[in-house]
Amino acid sequence: MIARKKSSKSGKALPTDWTEGLNRLLNETYQSECKQKSRYFDVYGQVYSEELLLVISYLSEKDEYLAPITLFLSSDANHLSDESNVNVTHKNFIDIAGLFFDEIFADEDWNEFEPNWQEVSHNKETYFYKISRENLNATTEANKLLGDDFEDIEFDEGLDQ
Repeated sequence: MIARKKSSKSGKALPTDWTEGLNRLLNETYQSECKQKSRYFDVYGQVYSEELLLVISYLSEKDEYLAPITLFLSSDANHLSDESNVNVTHKNFIDIAGLFFDEIFADEDWNEFEPNWQEVSHNKETYFYKISRENLNATTEANKLLGDDFEDIEFDEGLDQ
């Protein structure tokens, strides 16, 4: 499950002008870092009734198995209540993504992954983030193969393997 809230199901894709615009902005802004590491940014987004989810992956151009750096950003439904709130959230997500990737690129030895959702405040608004090595393309393909009900299955922890 890529969404922050378990109840977030059957979302719809963010408008392509949002994702493509941010994708273009990140690849242009960090062009020298991308060229030096043979990497590129890929942006994915979903709108659920409970939250807005934006996922930005920094992927290898040459090796699809090289672990990416993936930033997940999420906001609660109140950030979707009207066009003004959506525009503020859009701008704030761009700012937050820039802050995170500026920090990542500033430290050659950066390795501060946070795979659990954390709160972050920006411009007096509260959002959520996590940073992982997840390859979102692989995750979405696996979810397609496993089906929609797979996430609802509870596994017994006491089973011997």
